[in-house]
Amino acid sequence: MLGEWLSSGWSVVLVILGLGLVIFLHELGHFLMAKKNGVRVEVFSLGFGPAIFRFRRGETEYRVSWLPLGGYVKMAGETLMDERKGESWELTSKSPWQRFQIFVAGAVMNLVIAFPIAIAAYGVGMYENSNVVARPGMAETRGLLRPGDVIVEVDGRKIQSMDKFRIEMVRRTSGTRVPVSVLRDGEKVTLEVESLRSPFHQTEWIQMALGDRIVPDSPLWKAGARPGDDLVSIDGKPVLFRNQADEILRGSPGRKVKLGLRRPDPAFDDRELEVELELGRKEWWVVPDDDRIQEARVGLVVPGNPAYDALEPDDLVVRIGDRQIHSWADLKAAVEPSVNVPLEFTVDRAGKEVKVTIVPSYGQSGKGAIGIREKDGRTFAVVDPESPLGKAGVRAGDVIYSSADGRTGKITLQTSRIVGVRKPDPSPVSFEVVRGSNRILHRIGVQTEKREEADLAGAGFETDATGRMILHPSRPYRRRPFGDAMAAGLYEPYDVAILTFELLKKLVGLQESAKGLSGPLGIIQASYSFAQLSFGNFLWLLCLITVNLGIFNLLPIPILDGGHNLLLLIEVIRKKLGKPPPTPAFVAAFQWTGLIFVLALFVFVTFNDIERFIGRG
Repeated sequence: MLGEWLSSGWSVVLVILGLGLVIFLHELGHFLMAKKNGVRVEVFSLGFGPAIFRFRRGETEYRVSWLPLGGYVKMAGETLMDERKGESWELTSKSPWQRFQIFVAGAVMNLVIAFPIAIAAYGVGMYENSNVVARPGMAETRGLLRPGDVIVEVDGRKIQSMDKFRIEMVRRTSGTRVPVSVLRDGEKVTLEVESLRSPFHQTEWIQMALGDRIVPDSPLWKAGARPGDDLVSIDGKPVLFRNQADEILRGSPGRKVKLGLRRPDPAFDDRELEVELELGRKEWWVVPDDDRIQEARVGLVVPGNPAYDALEPDDLVVRIGDRQIHSWADLKAAVEPSVNVPLEFTVDRAGKEVKVTIVPSYGQSGKGAIGIREKDGRTFAVVDPESPLGKAGVRAGDVIYSSADGRTGKITLQTSRIVGVRKPDPSPVSFEVVRGSNRILHRIGVQTEKREEADLAGAGFETDATGRMILHPSRPYRRRPFGDAMAAGLYEPYDVAILTFELLKKLVGLQESAKGLSGPLGIIQASYSFAQLSFGNFLWLLCLITVNLGIFNLLPIPILDGGHNLLLLIEVIRKKLGKPPPTPAFVAAFQWTGLIFVLALFVFVTFNDIERFIGRG
């Protein structure tokens, strides 16, 4: 507990120091260039609002203020409210070229410091997402990537993590065909993947790390496994999906299994080892899962998946091709074997028949999926008379009225919660249904069935309350040698800058959603998460933040540095045309427009941050 508190405290300190450093260096750029050009700096502040403390040295007051959302340098004669006397030390007395240097100096400082920060991140080392494909995203599925492929190059550039792969894909103009090289069964294969919107590149990397909660002295520990080891194979067969590993191991009670593990090593060459483990037995009492009882009605359409622009919540799938669909099980049977095969869906949408074509991609289990979740309904769609529900007297068309069991008391009035119940005792699951047009009430008691499974918790694995294994993202820890760290670090800010400009272009062209933008809350939360991961990961995020801060400040938005430069450009053009500089009224309107825009953007991105936090919760 003390260690967790110290780790959290250190992460908070890192966030404060790191973000403060980025802001400080930005303002220092303005400060130094103002001094170089003979402009009097009246205030140098970190943060906005009332000062926490302040001191004066020479002509400048230095402050740390309460609102830590940025900082500013106040120069003599800078604002319209300042009394301008035409003194040589006033900002407006300087030439356009001198003012331009002062305005861009902050952004230039951000872009310059990004290079040593990135080099330090790669030199210190950081956790990176594996480049082994578990579930190809929609775009990658169309490009014929498969589970188990190892991405090694994108358009000739070497790739060592899934993050880099996504950056390479998203930074390109939508519709571009990008060569992607993978290792497949030991051979290098080059495919073409189309660059699409970022949600369509949600390729998942292998996520099979054992986590930090292996019980010391448990059978798993004694066999040689350690926290953070990647589970790569079971009995010599590779595993790529969490539920795949869980099903295999839970289905092996009382027998020995051989686990192939990979131990992440700081120097790239991850060590592999094989451990032998005997699994104990555990009994559960269950109502078996049965997808036939659920209607094929859409509850949620997941963004970035094949069905996203085709289906809507509450759509009832009635036919796929020539196949009649009566239940969720029928829908899965049609979709799961059909990766990359166009399927014509016929749906009932508010009483109207609609036909759409959808091409399934890979789902979480490695089978075909279209990115929808069923709507938990209260009506039983199809009931097999020989199933536990059928034997208990449930009929197709019955509607659940209430439900309860001896362990949890009242449970939800949804059929999906009736099946799949797992209990440590053989007591039945009881509920009530109404039947027919006259809605006669029937009391149902479903007898649970005994199931024997491997005792994964007893073996030392991290499990949930129902005994299912919990696995974590696989993140090799990589520390580059000095030469490699220099090369990667010198390229990283350029990489981030190109990605930022491409995303801005796509946002303007409506090829990306503005819902992905983050504000101060999102930046602070991300900074804390990266600091918790490792110091190197936090440094990498600082590189990302400082490059984006530099670019954003150079945009021609009023009140930002780029807006000041736009006014300078207007002033220079008017002077060449023999006209006076922009009037104070024009400058005021220009600045107020920018202020309103920035405030509106701040509200929008803060709403995005809050919405994401609520979604995670």
